[in-house]
Amino acid sequence: MASQKILRVLRQPVMTAIVAVALALVAMLALPSVRSRLTSNLNSGANLFLFDDEPDQSAQPDGQQDDKKSGAVKRVVTAPVRLLSRIFGKKDNSLAIKSATPKDIDKMKIVPMTRSLNGTPDQIADANSTTTEATTAEIAAQNLFKDAVDLHDKGRADGAIEKLVAATVVQPNFAEAYNLLAVCYDEKGQYRTAQEEYKKALKVEPNNARFLNNLGYSYYLTGDYGNAIKWYGKGLKITPNDRRMHNNIGLAYGRKGEYDKARDHFIVAVGETGANLNLGYVYSQQGKFDEAIKYYEMALKEQPQSLPALSNLAQLYERTGRIREAALLGEQYKRLSVTTQQKDQTVNQEEE
Repeated sequence: MASQKILRVLRQPVMTAIVAVALALVAMLALPSVRSRLTSNLNSGANLFLFDDEPDQSAQPDGQQDDKKSGAVKRVVTAPVRLLSRIFGKKDNSLAIKSATPKDIDKMKIVPMTRSLNGTPDQIADANSTTTEATTAEIAAQNLFKDAVDLHDKGRADGAIEKLVAATVVQPNFAEAYNLLAVCYDEKGQYRTAQEEYKKALKVEPNNARFLNNLGYSYYLTGDYGNAIKWYGKGLKITPNDRRMHNNIGLAYGRKGEYDKARDHFIVAVGETGANLNLGYVYSQQGKFDEAIKYYEMALKEQPQSLPALSNLAQLYERTGRIREAALLGEQYKRLSVTTQQKDQTVNQEEE
């Protein structure tokens, strides 16, 4: 009889559901992974009788006490369901990458900032501001560029390159970053890569004579004197009185064997005596010692106290077997250099 009563009770839908849930719960708790997760939740102080999205009601007014009671009943009744949800629910994915919603994209819009006279941001600009604006990307690129300059000055070219590459990614039209990046590659002997970076800088600022000079020098370092002259020439069209570029293109012409053109540019850059010194240097580098001696002698005749002329000419005399003349010039060079040092020290002391 007792068993028949129990069966009649179990046939009721509500009781059947309760028993099914209880049996499922017992079965699942038998699994080691379930037990460990339940233990973890209990040890961490998780309140299994509160909805995760339910606000804290401890500070509500007295008039809401009835709502508290009904809420408490609801929490108790639904506790088993929420317990299972807590145990078998999805793990925390707060660190996972999620798709950006329109609201997220709106938050990511660049904040305009005014640029001060020294090129650094000083305040948030008004939306209707008419001042020159720098985006947050530009500010980030400028900071990377400053770090790169510091690293380059410390001789850490690889570190500077990393910063500069990042700067050009953040701000693709950053001409100065491309230029310095190219300088770093030149210093590492990666001339072709350097030339590509100079050309990127020139795409942004095609009339920048400094970039043109640097690109010409990069080709000069590789022995491609034709391209060096080409880019130096473009630079001189923009700054025709640039003495440094005249000197550089003169060296390229000299290396190419066009000595008359080289001399013309040397005279503009450093005058007659300087031009003779430069031509003496070019000829000596090419192994044309007699021609080199000729121009060094011309320079020494024009300026008898020229230390570079004395030093280089003495070395060439010795190399070509004119030992006595080399010794005489060597002694003259020593006396003159001592006198020059003493004069410099006197001038420095007077200035102090």
